[in-house]
Amino acid sequence: MKQHDILCSITTTLYPSYQEGLTSPASSKLIEAHLQECPDCQKRLLLAADSAAHPTGGSAAYTADDSAAHPADGSAACLAEASYLKHYRRLFLASTLGVFSGILLFVLLITNASFGVRHFMELAARQHIVRTDSPDDYRQWGNYTGISEFAIFPEDLSGCKSINEYHYQCSSSSILTTLQLYLDCQYTPEGYETEKQRLLNTAKADAGNTLFAQPACYTMLFSGTACEYAIFLEKEQRILYISLENISRDEIVFDESYLPLDYGNFGSPPENQAQPYCQY
Repeated sequence: MKQHDILCSITTTLYPSYQEGLTSPASSKLIEAHLQECPDCQKRLLLAADSAAHPTGGSAAYTADDSAAHPADGSAACLAEASYLKHYRRLFLASTLGVFSGILLFVLLITNASFGVRHFMELAARQHIVRTDSPDDYRQWGNYTGISEFAIFPEDLSGCKSINEYHYQCSSSSILTTLQLYLDCQYTPEGYETEKQRLLNTAKADAGNTLFAQPACYTMLFSGTACEYAIFLEKEQRILYISLENISRDEIVFDESYLPLDYGNFGSPPENQAQPYCQY
């Protein structure tokens, strides 16, 4: 192959990279010098550019002969650079395709995980809620599947002088049980002492008032997860019976001062309660 033909092949091959500024200074000078003295390459590249702008199904671009004989002068370096640029472009396209595929796969995984979490939450929310404020419904623990046996609560309300307030709210599913049970009973002095003694025989007393703000006893006290206890209001001859499971503070229907002092601090029981007490 003649030296002129070799330069034409090199110029045609490297010209797209030259336009993008990817060629070395030596190759750029060689291309510019050859274009100034070769009308054929000027026409060929002009036709190639016009074909790229207005495709007709064919290509007017001149393709290099990679099987050319060993060229002289700087032509060998230029051909090597042309081969490298072709390889670089193929590598770039493969890398881009790989990154795009990875991003697409990641999006699909996230979407699937999001759907799974959403489905889980929908199942958790698909609960039948039982709610009543009527003392007539006392001890009708319908829909409850939790851990309490309600031993701290009186068997019936016949010993009470009056019922000041009653609230039962429960929702259970295969995933989670929530409970809020609140009973405020007024007693006669004799009835109060009798019921107080029953509770002290049934539950554990908070002797030092370290767990509650008022005198109290409890059968369960698992911080903010589950607790069941009774508050003694001595002066008023009242006893408050309370059982909570998985209830947040903003859902509490009674005075928050009747909550355990550490209620809601998961995993942080008081020092004298290293092992939460549970009767059951």
